[in-house]
Amino acid sequence: MLLHSFVAVIACFSVLIAFFNTRFLNRISSTVGKNTLIDTVTVSVLIPARDEENRISECLQSLISQCSNVTEIIVLDDRSSDATSEIVMAFSEQDSRVRLMTGEELPSGWIGKHWACHQLSLVSEGQYLLFIDADTVLAEDAILFALGKATESNCDLLTFMPRRIAKCVAEKLMFPFIDWAIFCWLPLGQAHKRKNPYLSATYGQFMLFKRFAYEQLGGHSSIRDNAVDDMELGRITKREGLIWNLLDGDGLVTSLPYENNGDALRGISRSVFPALNYHVSLLVAFSTLLLVIAYIPPYNFINEVTSDQFRAGFFSVSLFSLSMLIISWVFVCLRFKHPKYLVLLFPVSITLVVLVAYYSMFANVLKFQSWKDRGISGRRVRL
Repeated sequence: MLLHSFVAVIACFSVLIAFFNTRFLNRISSTVGKNTLIDTVTVSVLIPARDEENRISECLQSLISQCSNVTEIIVLDDRSSDATSEIVMAFSEQDSRVRLMTGEELPSGWIGKHWACHQLSLVSEGQYLLFIDADTVLAEDAILFALGKATESNCDLLTFMPRRIAKCVAEKLMFPFIDWAIFCWLPLGQAHKRKNPYLSATYGQFMLFKRFAYEQLGGHSSIRDNAVDDMELGRITKREGLIWNLLDGDGLVTSLPYENNGDALRGISRSVFPALNYHVSLLVAFSTLLLVIAYIPPYNFINEVTSDQFRAGFFSVSLFSLSMLIISWVFVCLRFKHPKYLVLLFPVSITLVVLVAYYSMFANVLKFQSWKDRGISGRRVRL
């Protein structure tokens, strides 16, 4: 009974955090863009791209319609084998702000994307640096809104929670979990008040830095071998006492889908174990907790309903736990526009992510992790 009560408390906390996060995000989002002191602020948009011919057009099309604060849009072609560079060059003929640069050879000890971002930062000139992924599409006023909030709060790093479009089965199952893990377990109000670096979540789809802050942190050079550049840059920002802000990017930032299930599984797996700082013990602890949460409430509920020896206490606790978990997933599916039927599949979503997490660990231990046909060495695994 003690374990069941523990699960009930955990499930209840997930709903409470989701409720307060909803209020917090609604409150701070309503102030975005009201600052009028941004007319002279300049922004460099920096995009690392490797074999992105299927998505870079949508990304650039959304960028050339942004506010006049955007003075340059620089795409680094990281030795693509497709038509990425030709597409970027075509956009540069339409808009002089769009520039193409060719990436230099990857040095030892660097992850490819980080090296690309580092090169982009060296040639940029804006007072703010906006790093986005090549599969990201921005709404027309996204950068203007972000600048308004960043200058209003004197923010050093502002990031948006993106809306993810799911095309394949793996995405449809895993994306709700990713949003649930942040929205129902990270108290955003406290995360913005406290300096604890692990009370943060930063998204590579939209990272708006003050140039001075980015350089003070050491930029991507400081995390050159850490696979989760976005998460780690956010943690370093807070660790250094700088101001970090996370906003709801629904309607502002959209992440395009992966090409297929294999790409989705590989893409997500390269970030899971590094997000836990390569700690095996943390992975085991969190995965055990997740599986307990996923299966004990529905199992006990079904068992009590079908059992000849009905126990009211167990039934009540199981019903409460299951209800709280379902409510937390309803929060997430409504907020982030995931299909409603996925609420009932939350045990499947959790199980798939746990399997991907262990794959991520073994890929790092055995050093066969890769992305875009390029190996990722990663850091030393810790117990």
